[in-house]
Amino acid sequence: MDDKFLHIVDLDVPYPPNYGAAIDMYCRIKTLHHLGVRIILHCFDYGRGKPAKLRDYCQQIYYYPRKSILRFPFTDEPYIVYSRNNKDLFDRLFADDFPVLLEGEHTCGVLMDERYKQKPFYVRMHNVEHEYYEFLAEASKHALKKIYYRKEAERLKVFEKNLDRAKCLFSVSERDHATLSGQFKNVVYLPPFINNDEVDCKPGRGAYVLYHGNLTVEENLRAAEYIIHEVAPGLNIPFAIAGTKASNLEAISKASNVEFISSPSSSDLKNLIRDAQINVLPTFQPTGIKHKLINSLFTGRHCIVNPPMIDGNGLAKFCHVAKDAVEMKNLITSLFKKPFTQEEIDLRKATLTNIYSNRKNGQKLLDVIFG
Repeated sequence: MDDKFLHIVDLDVPYPPNYGAAIDMYCRIKTLHHLGVRIILHCFDYGRGKPAKLRDYCQQIYYYPRKSILRFPFTDEPYIVYSRNNKDLFDRLFADDFPVLLEGEHTCGVLMDERYKQKPFYVRMHNVEHEYYEFLAEASKHALKKIYYRKEAERLKVFEKNLDRAKCLFSVSERDHATLSGQFKNVVYLPPFINNDEVDCKPGRGAYVLYHGNLTVEENLRAAEYIIHEVAPGLNIPFAIAGTKASNLEAISKASNVEFISSPSSSDLKNLIRDAQINVLPTFQPTGIKHKLINSLFTGRHCIVNPPMIDGNGLAKFCHVAKDAVEMKNLITSLFKKPFTQEEIDLRKATLTNIYSNRKNGQKLLDVIFG
């Protein structure tokens, strides 16, 4: 079989896989390597370093700096795109005839290069980005951030038309697929690649309710504050909030039943999810795909969500859905004493391992790119 070479342009350094986009990117690289693809990786390093682990899966790796927002000119180009435009990157991509997988709209500035017709470009969409930034503007409490997010959403909406220069867009959720298919001709649904090879839940009961997430992200911070102020108070049940900089939330919490676990390791977080009686996962942004929910379904017991968390991802049947804080409190009270059963685990095994099979989805991607 002929060698299959593929350029992959990652919006960030994909290792460690400790947040949603990094998990998707890293697990895709690892899967494609195991399927025989020879990967030339390009990624933008703005604080995550140059991990040796990536050399296990890539033929070559190139790192690029991301431009500072202080140098951002007045332009219609979104900052997340402009800051990743790099002449050395573009020249390397056009130096051969290998196909290119662009990770996120963030890395699509190369589609504006006049040479783009020389080779096939494919885009893994991580969100419908202008929608994502509109929700960030709504969630932010900071006036300057609101202005930035709204302006970025406007720029992303304008820039989106350039995505039709790609040969194919890979959507990450059913909801995003419907939106993108209404705008572009060649859109293929490709579920996220995940850390879990199999459903690994514990039957029985756990001792606490858990929320986890990267708490430097506005969306997750808002969800954590909602639990602290609206859900946990008044319940004689222990809560844990785990994630990057979780300790920063202690100052705003008056609930004596909430513990904060700051920046747990990947293995510690997995154990926290497995040992919880309930993973409670509200969100206020029905965009993209929520890796925290997928991880909780593969690893945890009962999952309580609100409607935006399961919008367009087909996971509602595995979750308990609460429309507001009162319903969430009532569900927590009833489920905290209810053992998680082997039957519930078997239902997840029968469905989730098929939808989120890295090998199956990796082959689907290769079939599109290499035919």
